[in-house]
Amino acid sequence: MKQTTIKLLVTAMAATFTTAAFSADKVLTMSHWAGPKHAMATKVHPWLDEQLKACSGGSLSVKIENGLASPPAQYDTVRDGVADIGWIVHGYTKGKFPTTKMIELPGLSGNAESMSVAFQMTHEKYFAAAKEAKGVEVLANFVHGPGVVNTAEKITSYKQLEGKKIRVGGGVANAVGKALGVAGVNMPAPAVYEAISSGVAEGVFFPLETLYSFKINELTKYSFKNPDDMYTTSFGLIMNSDTYSDLDDAQRGCVDKIRGVEMSRTIGRFWDDADSIGATESAKTGSVVIEASAEERAYFKDKTSAIQAEVMKEVESRGVDANAAFEFMKSQL
Repeated sequence: MKQTTIKLLVTAMAATFTTAAFSADKVLTMSHWAGPKHAMATKVHPWLDEQLKACSGGSLSVKIENGLASPPAQYDTVRDGVADIGWIVHGYTKGKFPTTKMIELPGLSGNAESMSVAFQMTHEKYFAAAKEAKGVEVLANFVHGPGVVNTAEKITSYKQLEGKKIRVGGGVANAVGKALGVAGVNMPAPAVYEAISSGVAEGVFFPLETLYSFKINELTKYSFKNPDDMYTTSFGLIMNSDTYSDLDDAQRGCVDKIRGVEMSRTIGRFWDDADSIGATESAKTGSVVIEASAEERAYFKDKTSAIQAEVMKEVESRGVDANAAFEFMKSQL
């Protein structure tokens, strides 16, 4: 009788210890670099934290950390384990992620949500095989809303941009700037405010959300927008591979449950909301959005027509059927 009781007690204790180990609390560090008003801090981080806490019974959570590294160093920061999670601008790591440039092409009309979904679906079907991201788990790919030209001086024609010092930001945006004849200035997004205020740049290629999140509306009063879409910028939300492997099965299952297309959709929706906030808040201070005329849209299309072929070559260089991937991407928009 005593032996049976002891065995039952030992079994129960073992189960308790196993459950405790299985559900050990894990706080994931998320590297953030874009300021407190940005949607990645105000929307994406709280959403991610909430989802993982709910799924894991509170054993898995996300803590945001600012200033761990410069924006171009974010990929290395996550890959090397300085942070568990981070969001990267693919174009900040030149030559590393050529497949991601396909979603950035001019003329691929859509909002951040629809384009992020198409991007992630194309990644899973075509781009993932290229294995461009090493040492990390790609949780989601996404984009910002339609890029526009933001200037202090009123712009009603692309011809007015020729020779102007405009921050372009990497990826396909660089190629668009070059095609339009701007004097391209490259720098990470957080440095743009200082660049414009000091005269290093006269304007910036940015989506409308930045007018509020980066306070660009304090320096630029005009946004020149192309209804056909000038470009977008591709991003990735990534997790350190060792961090992912070290999670217990249940916690890893929680990550897997929310990653992929639906995460891309959610982040894209947050960025669309941020564009609306940027436009609304900027209008209160007198900012104006000017829509390109039919003539200007035709001019832009002609000037940027060679960019797609160059991007397709880069994608092909990664062993991806670029034509098939492009047709599939368009079919998902």
